[in-house]
Order: sequence, then C-alpha cells, then structure tokens
Amino acid sequence: MQNSKFDSPKQNRKWLGGMLALLSLSVGGAFAINNVLNPAQTSASTGTSTTKTAQTVTSDAIQYRYGVIQLEITSTAGMIDKITEVQSSTSRGWEQAVPLLHDAALKASGTNFGNVSGATFTTQAYKQALTSAISKLT
Repeated sequence: MQNSKFDSPKQNRKWLGGMLALLSLSVGGAFAINNVLNPAQTSASTGTSTTKTAQTVTSDAIQYRYGVIQLEITSTAGMIDKITEVQSSTSRGWEQAVPLLHDAALKASGTNFGNVSGATFTTQAYKQALTSAISKLT
C-alpha cells in the first residue's frame, strides 16, 4: 500500500542534495572565519640569515632539604638541547633520581614532567633550577 509520499524512493533522496549543500557551506564558512580570525603569518626576507644560535646559561644554585641542584642548559630556538648538572647532590640512595630527571627534562624540553617517586624534594629542586636557567635565556 503506497499511499504515503515517503514510500517513494525518489522523494526520500531530495533531502540529500540539501544536506550536502548545507554541509559544504558550513565547512567553507568555517575555513573563511578561521582565515579572518587567524590570518596566515608572512615574513619579509631581509637577506639576513635567520639561523638561531645555541645559547648556554647556568641556573641559580637551588638549595633544598637534601642538597643543591644547579644546572647548565643549552637551548636552540626555544628547545633545550643539552642539560649539564653543575651540582646535583641528593641524600644517599637517591642519586639515581637525577639521571631520570635529566632525561625527563630533555624529553619535555622544560619542566612539564612528573615527579620521580620517592624523590619529590629532588624533583622540585630540579624543576626550580631548570626554571631558573630557562628564565635567563634571551
């Protein structure tokens, strides 16, 4: 019994064209708005080299409950390339925390890494020393 207009296959497909048109306009509009709000950055070439040079700085010596942490970092273009522990004293048995912190800091290229379990004070001092060094970069 086909007395309903929705039973016809031709009529069921009329909405498809409208939906595709609406989808195209929505996506196109989103790209247009994005281009207006976030225009592409252009830079004029002045003929000079834009190569970033490495910069090495030393942190303040951070005194903490179990010793002193002082770091020297080398950074290029905002990324930490090298970390040297100038001073890294800890309590007995926790010396292995420093290499773990070293690797985590390099991987994060900053202080956005977790604590070493059982070495919370050392982790906090390491992060403070790293923050001190990063603040000295120009």
